[in-house]
Amino acid sequence: MTLFPVRPVSDFQELVDFARQMRDVSWTVPSWRWIYFSPGLPLALSFVLRLFPGPPVDVARLATAVVCGLVPLLPFALWRGVVSFRVRLLAGVLLALWPGQVFFSGVVAQDNWVLPPTVALACLAARALLTGGRGRPVLAGLLYALAAAMRQEMLVALLFLLLAGAGLGSREDYREKRRWRPAALCALAAALPLLLLATQRELATGRFALTSEHAGLSVLGAYVPGAAADSWADPCPYIASVRPSLLWDYPRIRREAGGLALREARRRPAFHAVRIAAAILSHGLDGETASLFWSLLTPGGLPEPLVPRGQRFAAHAKEALAIELAGLQALFLATVILAIAWRHRAILVICAAITLKVGIHAVTVSQGRYFLPVTAMEILAIALAVEEVLRRRQGRLPAIALACAAAAILALTLLAPRATGWVLRHDVEPQRTYRFTLEGPAPGATLACVVDRGLLMRLDARQATIAPLDVDPAPGETASASCELTGTPAAPLALRLRDAYAPGDLPDRVRQRVEIDGVEVLDRDLAATPGDGWLSIPLGAGPPGMPRKILIQVTAVRPDPGAAWGRAAATPFELANAEERP
Repeated sequence: MTLFPVRPVSDFQELVDFARQMRDVSWTVPSWRWIYFSPGLPLALSFVLRLFPGPPVDVARLATAVVCGLVPLLPFALWRGVVSFRVRLLAGVLLALWPGQVFFSGVVAQDNWVLPPTVALACLAARALLTGGRGRPVLAGLLYALAAAMRQEMLVALLFLLLAGAGLGSREDYREKRRWRPAALCALAAALPLLLLATQRELATGRFALTSEHAGLSVLGAYVPGAAADSWADPCPYIASVRPSLLWDYPRIRREAGGLALREARRRPAFHAVRIAAAILSHGLDGETASLFWSLLTPGGLPEPLVPRGQRFAAHAKEALAIELAGLQALFLATVILAIAWRHRAILVICAAITLKVGIHAVTVSQGRYFLPVTAMEILAIALAVEEVLRRRQGRLPAIALACAAAAILALTLLAPRATGWVLRHDVEPQRTYRFTLEGPAPGATLACVVDRGLLMRLDARQATIAPLDVDPAPGETASASCELTGTPAAPLALRLRDAYAPGDLPDRVRQRVEIDGVEVLDRDLAATPGDGWLSIPLGAGPPGMPRKILIQVTAVRPDPGAAWGRAAATPFELANAEERP
C-alpha cells in the first residue's frame, strides 16, 4: 500500500465521495449514489473520516488496508478451543499472505470491506457445526447484516452460514420449549440493523429498501452483444436499438432493464450458457490477475512517477498470481471431494455459501474482485480439511483427492482460454439501427440521430460515439450518424467531433467526414498527424423553422489488417456552445 499508493478511481472514488457527503452533511444525505451503492462502506468510512482528519483519499486507503489486515486474526480467534493451534495458525497465515488480496488491499472497494464479516460468519458457522453447540445467534445475525450492508448480494450468499452460525444447523436436540430462541434471537439481531439501513435509504431517497436500484441495468450490461470482452458493457447503446423510448427516462430504464436482459438471454440461451461457464472458469483461475488493473494499472490510479514501476510489478506478478490461484483451486477441489466423502458439515456449509456467491455473479454480472470473499472462504475450507486429515491420520484418500483435483484444475486451465476464445468469437455485434437524441449545452436545441451503419459504442444524454462495426474493418466500411438539429438554441451552437487517436504518421487508414445540409464541412485523415483533441464545427443559422441536417461519417480507407482500426477510429460527437473553446 505504501509502495503503490493507488488513488481511488471510478466507483471507488464515488464511494469515498459518498462517505464525505455523509460526514459533511448527514447520514441520510440525498445523492444519486444511493441508486448504485450499498451504504455500508460509505457509512463506516464516514465515521473513520470524522475520527481521523486528513486527506479523505489517504484516510480511506489506510482504513481499507487495516480492515483487510484484521481478516487473518478471525479464524485464529473464533476457532480457539475447537480447531488445533497449528491449523488456526495455518488459516491465519494463508489469509495474511494471500497475494491477490494483499495486492488489492489498498483499493477502497466494497469487496475488501465485506471480507471481515464474511470470514467471521464462516468461522462462526464452522465452529457451531464442529461443536454441535447452539452457535452464536446474536453475533451471527449482526455479522450477516454487516456483510449485507457492504454488498447486497450477501443477503442471499450468506444465508446458510447465518443459519449454521446461529446454531440452527446443529445436531443438538433442544427441549421443545427452547427451540425457537436461537431463531428468534438471530432474526432479531439481523433484522434490526437491516431495518435501520432500509430506513436510512428511505429518509435519503423516499424508497424503503435494502437493495440499490441499478441491479437490472447491471445485469443487462452483462447480456448485451459485445459485453463478453470485458464481462460488461454500457447497455445504453443496446437500449437505443431495441427500446429507444426508454432513453434518458432513468427510472423506467431501471425498472425495465431486467426484462430486457431476460429477453437477450432467451434470444441466445446456448451462447450465454457457454459464456457463464467460461466466466466462472476465467474468474476462478485469473480473477486476481484481472484485479491488478485496479491496484496498479488503471489510468490515474498511481502517481505519475510510480506508473512505470507499477507496470513492471504487475507484469511480474501476473504469472505468480495465476499459479497461486490455480494451486489454491486444486486444494479447494480436493477439499470438496473429501468433505463429500466424509460428510463434513462444517466444510459443506462453507461450500454452499461459495456456490451461492459464485452462482449469483455467474448469472448476473461478474468481475474478478467480486470473488475475493469466495477465495477467503475457500482458504477456511482448506484449513478445516487439513484439520480433518490430521485427525483421521489417513493419507490415501487425501492423496487420491488431491491428485484428481490437480488433474482437473490442469484440464480446466487448458480449457479456460479456449472457452473464452469461443465466446469472444461468437459474441458478434450485429448491425443494428440505433435511435437517440442528444441534448445541447443548454435547453433549446436537440440533436436527433439515427445510426444504421456501424456501431454505437457509447451513449449518454450529451454525447455519442460511433465506430465501424468490425474490429478490423474492410476498406470502405463506414459508420454513419444521420442527425437533425431542431429547436431554438439560446446561443450559437457547434458540433464537436473528437479525434481520439493520438499516434500519427499513419495516413489513409481512416477518414472522418461531416456534412451540414448536404455541404461537406469536414474531411479529415484521423491518423495522419500526431495528437488528439476536439474539433469544433460552427453550425450557424439555417432556414427559419427548418431542421438542420447533419451527417457524421467514419470510413475505413486502407486499414492495416489485425491492427483493430475499427476501435481506434471510435469518434465521439456532441453539441456544444460555439463560443466555448474545445
